[in-house]
This record gives sequence, structure tokens and C-alpha cells, in this order.
Amino acid sequence: MAAGLSAYTCTPRQVKKYIIRCMFSGLVPFVQSSPAMGKSAIVAEIAKEFNLKMIDHRLSTSAPEDLSGLPKLTERSASFIPFENFPVEGTPIPDGYQGWMLFLDEFNAASKMVQAAAYKLVLDKMVGLRKLHSNVVIVCAGNLTTDRSIVNPLSTAMQSRLIHLTMELNFDEFMEDVALRFAWDGRIVAFLNMKKALLHDFRPDHNDKTFCAPRTWEFMNKLIKGKEFKTRTRADGSSFYEMEEEAALYAGAITSGVATDFINFTKVYESLPKLKEIIKDPIGTRLPADSSTKWATVTYLIENVANDNLADISIYINRLGSEFRILFFRALMVQKPQMKRHPAFRAAMVELSRYLHDDIVDDGNDTGTDQSEPEKEETITGAQLSASGSGTGSGQIEGFFG
Repeated sequence: MAAGLSAYTCTPRQVKKYIIRCMFSGLVPFVQSSPAMGKSAIVAEIAKEFNLKMIDHRLSTSAPEDLSGLPKLTERSASFIPFENFPVEGTPIPDGYQGWMLFLDEFNAASKMVQAAAYKLVLDKMVGLRKLHSNVVIVCAGNLTTDRSIVNPLSTAMQSRLIHLTMELNFDEFMEDVALRFAWDGRIVAFLNMKKALLHDFRPDHNDKTFCAPRTWEFMNKLIKGKEFKTRTRADGSSFYEMEEEAALYAGAITSGVATDFINFTKVYESLPKLKEIIKDPIGTRLPADSSTKWATVTYLIENVANDNLADISIYINRLGSEFRILFFRALMVQKPQMKRHPAFRAAMVELSRYLHDDIVDDGNDTGTDQSEPEKEETITGAQLSASGSGTGSGQIEGFFG
């Protein structure tokens, strides 16, 4: 049953692709997910790629007249004048843009009266009696009804005006498209790779003041990025770890339990193998004994790898298990793509692909004889290290609004 239902959910990359598909088709997508997964970030990224001026309008705080406009009276008649945040026919396109992205966030938190006022906006692209500018794209988003958020059921009239997309996180996509792409703090990258479930642990019935999610981990990244924490000695001779002094701050972002686990995890960074030792003797330098230190070592090396030490670091990394090696080389592909031309990178790809191929063969039904045809040696591809990109191409597409 679960496998069948998965066909009705989308990863963030798929959501981005489908939103763009709707844009080209003149349709309005409605993206739903649990809180703090990054729906608005995806919409903002699309707007940036296509040079669309972002208009973020929250329907949860709207009144019906916000969408229909206010009445203007004359001696003989009355008409509705739309608010200026809605670009209508005749509105000049802002310099440097090719249109607008009208983002209707918290869409299903709107009251029934606001939903009714939004019918013409969503389907007919009209505000009151005025047509929206032809270069306006509309995207809607909201939370799931099962997440104890402020959500009102959509009327059947509104349901049929939208393309409904339900988004679920994909850990590998998040690592490549967010954490690695934007060079998040290595301690967070290492911790989440060790405890993948903590990327998003939201439960509708949770009792904590907050929860772990991409948004709250972004808060953590802002709090610790570029800061070093060490074990210090007090005047009385007792020792303390600096990050523990700020535990209440981090608990306010990712809950007290996860903050405690994260703080304890970061202590391993004080006992990592030294970069100079690894470069000097990549074969003889000790390997970390536990999983925590292995993940920490990988992110430490990601932050310190360069063209002149990649060969030695690759030798050291190749002594670790495949999951650690995949993170290291995936990070290089995202953060330092020029290193893909380095001979050491190419050699590592050959070795890693051979390792993964052997794992697949070993997991099969071994009959004791090899009846397969000899295969050519293949190198691991980017598709094997990570899922394919969004595939959207350049946002500068001629004739998009034509």
C-alpha cells in the first residue's frame, strides 16, 4: 500500500519541475507539505531563475476585499479598484524583471469568504473586474490538514481550479540542493548524515516548543557557522565545553533533546586526525574508530580539500566505507565542480563504482558460477552519486509569456 501511495507525493525537485510545468501551461499549482519543509524557498528560487518579481501574499490574513478591490464611486456608477500589489493590465513591468510571481501562501488557511473571493483570481486571473497582467504567474502553498495547522477545507469549487501537489522531503536531494550547495556548517552536515531522520522529525502531536526541520536547521546553521567551540578550563580547574554554555539557545531551534545530542556530537571535532598528518601519510594515518568521528572527519576534509592535496585526501577517504566516500565526492561535485577534472577524482570514481558494483553482485543470488558476460569497466557517474538536477534549464526562456 505504501509503495502505491508514494506515486501521489513529490520530492522538492519534482515539485519545482511541476510548478514550472504548470507555469508554461497557464495553470495554478497548489503545493502542500508539513511545516518548515521549504515550499516558499522553492517558489522564490523559481521566481529568481525566471526573473519574476516575487509578491508574497498570505491568504490567512486577507479579507475578501483584498482580492476583489475597494469600491470607487462616481455620480453614475461604481467600480472596484484593485490594490496595487496585484499587477493588472497596463502595469509597467519592473526594470530587470520579465513579470511577477504571485505567491499565495497559507492558501488553505483562508476563510471561506476569502476562498470565494479567490475563485476569479485563481481561475480567471482577475482581481475584481480587472484582468491580471499577462506576465503574472500564480503559485499557491499551504500545510497539510493532518498536521494540526490552521487549515480550512477547500471548497469543491476551489479544488477543481488547482493542480494539487503533495511534497515530502528527500534527504539526498536536501543535502545536494541545500546543505552542500550553500556550504552549511560541516558539523550540521555530518550530524544529519549520521542521523538522517532528524532532518525533519515533525509530529502533529509533539509537545516540544519546536521541531527539527530544514527551516530550524537553517537557524542552527546561522547560529554556529564560522564559530569554533573548544573545551576550556575555569579558574577553579574544572573544564567545560563552550557550546554547552549556549545549549538553551540551540534548544530553542531544534528542541532540547536534539540540541544535547548535537552538542555532544560536535565534541569529536577536537580529536580528529590532523590535515597535515593525512597529507603526509594518507595510508598510515589512523582511521576514526566510531561513526561520529568518521562523519566529522569527512566534513572536515571537505572544508579543507584543495587541488594540491586532493590526491592524498582521496587515498585516505578511500579507506572509509562507501557512504562516507559518497558524501565526500558528492560535496566536491556540488561545492568544487572544477575538481572533477582532477586525476585523483577520476581514479576515485573508478574505485567507488567498482566497490558499489561488487556490493550489488554480492547481494544477489550466488549460484557459485559466473554466467554473466564480461563487462567493460565503468566509472561512477554523477547520477549515481546524486539524483538528477531539477532539469529546468535557464530561466531565460524566450517566449515564456508569448
